[in-house]
Amino acid sequence: MPNFKIFQDVPDQARIKIFAGNNIAITADTSGNLGITSLGLAITAPPNGLAITPPTGGLSITPPTAGLSITSTGLAVTAPTNGLTVTAPASGLAITPPTGGLAITPPTGGLAITPPTNGLSITSTGLAVTAPANGLTVTASASGLSITPPTGGLLVTGTVVSDLGTTDVSTIRANIIDTTGTPDTAYTVLGLKTWTLSVVNSATVTGAQALVKLQLSPNASTWQDDPTGNVTINQNGLATFVSSIFLKYSRLYYSAVNAASAVTLNIFFQGQA
Repeated sequence: MPNFKIFQDVPDQARIKIFAGNNIAITADTSGNLGITSLGLAITAPPNGLAITPPTGGLSITPPTAGLSITSTGLAVTAPTNGLTVTAPASGLAITPPTGGLAITPPTGGLAITPPTNGLSITSTGLAVTAPANGLTVTASASGLSITPPTGGLLVTGTVVSDLGTTDVSTIRANIIDTTGTPDTAYTVLGLKTWTLSVVNSATVTGAQALVKLQLSPNASTWQDDPTGNVTINQNGLATFVSSIFLKYSRLYYSAVNAASAVTLNIFFQGQA
C-alpha cells in the first residue's frame, strides 16, 4: 500500500526470500540476476540420447583463440602459433574414408607435399622423384615390375646404360639312328640382335655321322629349309648355323647317316638381345 509504513527491528527480515528444494536459497549474481552455482550446468540426456536442433543458419561453436571451429560452412582447424602437432599411436595413423571414397580437393595452385631432402615431391606440375646420392633402387615384386606410360608414350632422356640380355640353352639328343629326320625344339629369335645354333656330334661309335640342317618359320607351323641345306657332322665334329633370312622362329632338323651307327648330338642355342 502506498505510504504504508512498517516497524521492524531487523530490516533484513522484511525482504521476501525464495527457496528451492531442500530449503536451499536460490542465488543471484552481484547484479541481481539469477545465477547458476559454481558446480555448473548439468544436462541429463534421456536414454535415447540428446538431440540438438540448430537454427536455420546452422550451429556455431566458438572455441578459444586458435582452436577448433565448427560452423554451418564446415570444420575449421586453426593451429596455434607454434604449429599443430598430430601424434599417431604406435600402430600408425588410420584414416577411414566414407563409402564413396576419400576426396581431396586442392586449392587453385595445386596440392604441395614437401618431403625431407632427396625425397618424393608431388606438386601441381607433376611427380618428382629425386634419388639419393648413391642412386635409386627399385625392387619389383615376384610378379615383375609394371610401368604403364601415359597416352603420349614414355620418354627416357639422359645417358642410358643397359645390360644386354643373353640366351644360352643346351640340349642332348642321344642314340639317334633315325635316317629319315627329326625336327628339334623351335626357338623364337624375334627380338634377338644375333643368335647361333651349333651342334657337336658326340657319337661313341667310330665314324658315326649326322646330317643337320637349319629351318625357319614365320608361324612355327610352316617351315622352310635354310639355303645352306644339309651339313654332315663327323664324330666329335662341330657345325654352326646362322641364317641370313629373318623370320620369327628357327629350329634344327637332324638325322643319322647310317642307322647302324648311332649318334649323340649336343645342341646349343645362344643369342644376345
